[in-house]
Amino acid sequence: MVASKPVVAVLSTGNELQEPGQPLQKGHIRDSNKMTLISLLRQFGYPVIDAGIAKDDPNTLLTILKGAFSQADVLVSTGGVSMGERDILRPVLVSDFNAEIHFAQVFMKSGKPTTFASCQFNGKKKLILGLPGNPVSAIVTSTLYLLPLCRKMSGRTVCENTCIKAKLSEDIQLDPRPEYHRVTLFWNPGAELPVAHSTGNQISSRLLSMASAQALLKLPPATTELKILPVNSVVDALLLGM
Repeated sequence: MVASKPVVAVLSTGNELQEPGQPLQKGHIRDSNKMTLISLLRQFGYPVIDAGIAKDDPNTLLTILKGAFSQADVLVSTGGVSMGERDILRPVLVSDFNAEIHFAQVFMKSGKPTTFASCQFNGKKKLILGLPGNPVSAIVTSTLYLLPLCRKMSGRTVCENTCIKAKLSEDIQLDPRPEYHRVTLFWNPGAELPVAHSTGNQISSRLLSMASAQALLKLPPATTELKILPVNSVVDALLLGM
């Protein structure tokens, strides 16, 4: 079977966002998500289109979406998919493109607002992956959803990143949701499994927690019986960059 790689349009949303390289305006923040996702996709050889930054305005978003759909097979956006009054991506997709929302929340940390939808545009099916706006959430959900989606569309049978076993270097407090915990991995001489070391505070806005991360630990949700995973527990570790 021969399959072409999907063309992916990357879009950021939010009035507060500003392109890198410009003097920062009052009340704005630099858009790190778009360049991060573009770099991630290019690392794996996928054609990428920079769809820019959409303001929190339905008409502006509509125009940008039409432009993205005319060039790309997949649209991946960050922000605009939560429950606030400015989170308008889903309403615009449904009202203006008759999109089908396949899911709009995921039981996980981080990345709960992740949305997946599809629509027809000029007679062709388009896939939309709406990711959270927090930088870490965007990277984690890209690893879990965007890269596997692109691999599947490219004809690959194995679509997820490589998963191995690893031991915890310390106790870890479990969250009520399944968590993808950023870690570095170390192999001790003669050991069968690597040791996973947390990259520190796992708050989803702390991009620094991804800077040295080599894997995402798949941690189970807390239960009444199990609220802490003890040191040396063996868990799955999803390798980044592979």
